[in-house]
Amino acid sequence: MGGVWRGLVVVVAVLGQSEGFLEWLEWSDAKLDLCKEVCSCPKDLVSVEREGIDCVDRNLTYIQGGIDIPKVFTKISFARNHIKSIAADTFSPSSSLVSLDISENYLESLPGRPFANLYILSSLNLRNNLISNVDAEAFGGLQNLTQLDISYNRIGSLPEKIFGELTSLQELNMGFNPLGELHEGLLQHTPALRTLDLSKLNLKSIPDNFFMANLTKLESVSLAHNLLRVVPSKALHGLSSSLLHLDLSGNLFTSLSAYSFYGLGNLRSLSLEQMLRLTRIDAYAFGDLMHLEKIVLRYIPWIERIDYKAFHKTENGVESPIILSDFTFSYTSLHTLPEDLLPWEDLHYISLEFNHWRCDCNMLWVKNATSLLHQTGNRMICYEPSHLRGYRLTHAKDKDLTCDSSPSTTRGAFGFLVVVMIAGLSASLATISLLVYWQRGWVCRQPPGAYTSVRRSGSTITITEEVDTTSEA
Repeated sequence: MGGVWRGLVVVVAVLGQSEGFLEWLEWSDAKLDLCKEVCSCPKDLVSVEREGIDCVDRNLTYIQGGIDIPKVFTKISFARNHIKSIAADTFSPSSSLVSLDISENYLESLPGRPFANLYILSSLNLRNNLISNVDAEAFGGLQNLTQLDISYNRIGSLPEKIFGELTSLQELNMGFNPLGELHEGLLQHTPALRTLDLSKLNLKSIPDNFFMANLTKLESVSLAHNLLRVVPSKALHGLSSSLLHLDLSGNLFTSLSAYSFYGLGNLRSLSLEQMLRLTRIDAYAFGDLMHLEKIVLRYIPWIERIDYKAFHKTENGVESPIILSDFTFSYTSLHTLPEDLLPWEDLHYISLEFNHWRCDCNMLWVKNATSLLHQTGNRMICYEPSHLRGYRLTHAKDKDLTCDSSPSTTRGAFGFLVVVMIAGLSASLATISLLVYWQRGWVCRQPPGAYTSVRRSGSTITITEEVDTTSEA
C-alpha cells in the first residue's frame, strides 16, 4: 500500500511541474461560458499551448466586458466575426495572454488603452476592420508588443505619438489605409523595429527625416502602391546602414535616373513590380547598390529602354557591373536584352519570360549563351519579326536572327502605306467633287444659243463650239 501511495505522489509531482497544469485543472472544472457556449477550447495541454482559444467565425457581435481568459491559454482569436467595438474594460488583467487576433471584424474606432490589461501581449492583429478613429493612447501599456497589424482599415490620420509606448515593437504593418501623409516623428519611439509596411497609404512623398537615426535595426521596408514619382532617396538614406529589403512596386516613376538609390549600399533585394508608368532605366540607375543580390522587375508594360550600364558601379575609379544572384525581368514590352547588362554567368536564378522579344541579330548572343539559356529554358518567346512570332528563341535558327527586317524598315513600309492611302483618298475626293460639279451643271454645260459647227475643207474637218448671240437679242 505504501508503495502505491509513493507512486501516486511521484506522478502528481511530475505533472505539477508542467507549466499551467494546475490552472488547466481548475479551468477544465470551471468551464467558462466563453468555452462552453461560443468558442472552441482544447483540453489537452499540447493543443492548449499550440492553438489557444478559437472564437473564429462564431457570429459574435461583441466581446463581453471584463472577459477573463484562463492563464493556461496564451492565444485567443476573434477573427471573422461582427464585433463593432471594444472598450478599456473589455479585457480583465492577464499576465499570460501573448497573442490577440480581432482581425476581419467591424471595429470602427480604437479608444484609449483598451489592451493595457494584457501585460505581456506580444502580437496584436487588427487587420481588415473599419477603423477610422484612433485615440492617441490606443496602444498604451503595450511595452512588450512586438507585432502590430492595423492594415486594411480606414485610418485617415494617426496621432504623432500613437506608437510612443511600443518600445519593443519589431513588426509594424500599416498598409492599405488612406493616410495621405506621415508625421516625421511617428517612429521615434520604436527603436526595435525590423519590418515596416507602408503600402498603399496614398503617399506622395516621405518626410526627409522620417527614418530616424534610432532605427538601426530596420531591415525591411515596403512603400509599394503609393503615389511616389521619384525614389525617396533622401528619406531612405537614413537607413543606409540597416536596410536590406526594399519594395517600391506600383509607384508612379516614369524613369530611374543615375544613382536613384543613393546611399543604400547594403541593400540585398529590391522589388519594382507593376510600374505602369516606367519607360526607361538609365545608366548607373542601380549603381549604388553594390551588395544587391536580388531584383524583381515585373509587369512594366511601357518600358522602352534599359541602358546596358544600368547595373554598373564605379569603385575606386574602376567601372564594373554589379554581381547579382537572382534576376527577374518579366511581363514587359522590352524588345532587346543588352549583353553587357550583367555578368550572366554569375546568376543562380533568372526569369526572362513574357517579354516582347525581337528575335534579331541583337539576341543572337542569348541563344548562344549556354549557361543563360540553361536557366531560361524555352520560356523566351519571339514577339518580332512577324515570321518568328510564337517561336521559342531556342528553336530559332541562327540564320533567322538577322537585322534585315529592322524597325526602321518596318516603319518605312508603314510610312509608304500611309502615303498611298492618303493619295487614294485625295483622288477619291477629287472624283466625287467633279461628279457633284457635273451634276449641278457647273461643269460641261453649254450656254444658251450654243451650237457645234462642222466644216470640211479638202481632207480637213474642223469642229468648233459657237454661240448665237442674235438669239439672245
